[in-house]
Amino acid sequence: MIEFIVRARSAPVAADRFLEAIGTGVGVEYLADIVRHAIFVSQGHRKDTKATLVLEKSQFYSRVVELDGSILGSLPDLHERALLQVISDALRAAASLEKNEFVCDGRGIKVTAMSFEQLVKSRAEEQVVYVLDASGQDIRSEQFPEDVVFVMTDHTPMPKNTYKSMARQGVRKLSLGPLMLHAAQCVTIIHNELDRQP
Repeated sequence: MIEFIVRARSAPVAADRFLEAIGTGVGVEYLADIVRHAIFVSQGHRKDTKATLVLEKSQFYSRVVELDGSILGSLPDLHERALLQVISDALRAAASLEKNEFVCDGRGIKVTAMSFEQLVKSRAEEQVVYVLDASGQDIRSEQFPEDVVFVMTDHTPMPKNTYKSMARQGVRKLSLGPLMLHAAQCVTIIHNELDRQP
């Protein structure tokens, strides 16, 4: 399974506020692009890929929204508003979750009340995890296992202490090239490299 974990530090976890944030500079609309590029291909979707969004703007617990291509049911449409509505609906179903509780909706979208740090730690205990960083190993020099996790952030930079914490957990830095790209573009490049890997 290929997993893309995207930390969205300014994305609200409350369903109504999540939708109200569209176009306000918070960047929730980028999440639709990330999901689209991570999961969907022409005439279908990738069954070996999971898009995991960590929404952090909350009084209590962050929400981890997982869209798993191996179990994902049909979605009404793939345009931005429709995808954001799907995420909002999942957040609404998860409104009363306590720490580490989760809920799955009828489409197979799982929402867990969990912090970004806890999520990455749990993945690093079982899988190879990379965080995107310009100073990391070039993607074209790496050979990736079947089960691999790629961590990135939305338009909000990740704090330096987060990188240090991930390094202690064995998370490796990975570079996609000399330019800073949008997260959805990074997803596409990673998929292309993995698709071409022998």
